[in-house]
Amino acid sequence: MVTPTPEQREAIETYGDGVDLVLQAGAGCGKSSTLRLIAGSDRRRTMTYIAYNRSIAADAAKSFPTNVVAKTGHGLAFDPQYLPRIQRPRQTALDAAKALGIERITGGIQRVLTDQGKTKALTSKLVMRIALDTVDRYCHSADDEISRRHVPRYDGLTLPETRDQIAELALPVARLAWADLTRGDDGVLKMSHDVYLKIWALSRPTLATDVVLLDEAQDTNDVLARVLLDQEHAQRIAVGDSAQQIYEWRGAKDALAQFERELGAEVRELSQSFRFGPAIADEANRWLYHVGTPLRLTGWPAAESTVGPVEEPDAILCRTNAGAVGIVLESLAAGRKTALVGGGAELKRLAWAAEALQAGRPTDHPDLLAFPSWAAVREYAEEEDGSLKVLVKLIDDYGTADIIKAADALAGEDAAELVVSTAHKAKGREWPKVRIHTDFREPKPDPQTGNIILRREEARLAYVAVTRARQQLDCSALAWIDTITAVTG
Repeated sequence: MVTPTPEQREAIETYGDGVDLVLQAGAGCGKSSTLRLIAGSDRRRTMTYIAYNRSIAADAAKSFPTNVVAKTGHGLAFDPQYLPRIQRPRQTALDAAKALGIERITGGIQRVLTDQGKTKALTSKLVMRIALDTVDRYCHSADDEISRRHVPRYDGLTLPETRDQIAELALPVARLAWADLTRGDDGVLKMSHDVYLKIWALSRPTLATDVVLLDEAQDTNDVLARVLLDQEHAQRIAVGDSAQQIYEWRGAKDALAQFERELGAEVRELSQSFRFGPAIADEANRWLYHVGTPLRLTGWPAAESTVGPVEEPDAILCRTNAGAVGIVLESLAAGRKTALVGGGAELKRLAWAAEALQAGRPTDHPDLLAFPSWAAVREYAEEEDGSLKVLVKLIDDYGTADIIKAADALAGEDAAELVVSTAHKAKGREWPKVRIHTDFREPKPDPQTGNIILRREEARLAYVAVTRARQQLDCSALAWIDTITAVTG
């Protein structure tokens, strides 16, 4: 029997009052164990635990009391009728464009855009790619209809008049795609899991449960948050860490704040970390200061942890995909068994996209689709974008063939001597010894004030990164934290 901490006892007692509850739980502070304690304190009521991913849901199904059903949001929404369309072969944007016959809408190359002196032909393939990205953003939202606000912005296509032209072409195709996706078995497009989640949400479902337990609530898409907020018959408990909200760029919102704002939920904190000792907690608290949250972590006194150089880390965490690729290539060249969290498929897609641009062919890769050539990517990266600059250097230094070869040479995480990950993909994970990579770059001084201004989302990402270590943390790459004079965003 687990003995609750004082903070956990307060959470259980607040649940017992029957009110909606927000639990702000820092890194390693026992979110799941607290929810298990709450569930075990009242076995008469049915509860639905909504997990961040399938592996967490599977673990919860084994460890939670029998009055709890553990699902992901997609698990709640899934209906076997969608299986035939989900299991169709992979479909490229070009395949989708041909299947829908969108040439009759776009007229092939409908127009050539000019943005900041660069030209880009919008082919049917690229219009389809933008339309599919628009559908993805719509699926993540709580909106009932597809509108211009769902059309993404792309590097290299930033002028207002350019975005107007893109929306004019992409919106009709996006609406046509959505109509096809909701037609049933006779539609021509492959269905994603986010599509049936959106269809379910639009049906305004009522969950057959007394209590809703939402885990990792800080990174909940609006589509799922809206469903849960509308469960007025149930007591709702949202658990997470607002300081770990790192997926806003792909449509996720902080449901903790929504629960507090819209439901008037009671707020309690879990600040005692069981993952690491005081030294790592102190480093985490430096970043929490810049995040702007009142939460501060207390390290577990029995856990021995240090902050300093780590010669042989178990994991290296990077800010960018390009930074992770660089580490992978170096490690493999040194003969080490190396794993990349998320696998090598995205590496291959990036390399293939670069290869196409180098050969003068267009690509529908979302990071590079705005560029007509590899020379245009180089020019944009040099002038405007640091992460693309790293990618360009990697492609130019190593070549696409070596990057594809490296992707195929990756080991599984269980067999690896070194695990490489972006900080985004590292969320929810932990390792004994962690090094932060140097692509977490120091912000540049503001040209007018001279202040070193840190974007709050970057502070949240750094906080996630430094809290993945249990025993040893090498965060010398983040030493610039002491130069920060202002935070924005």
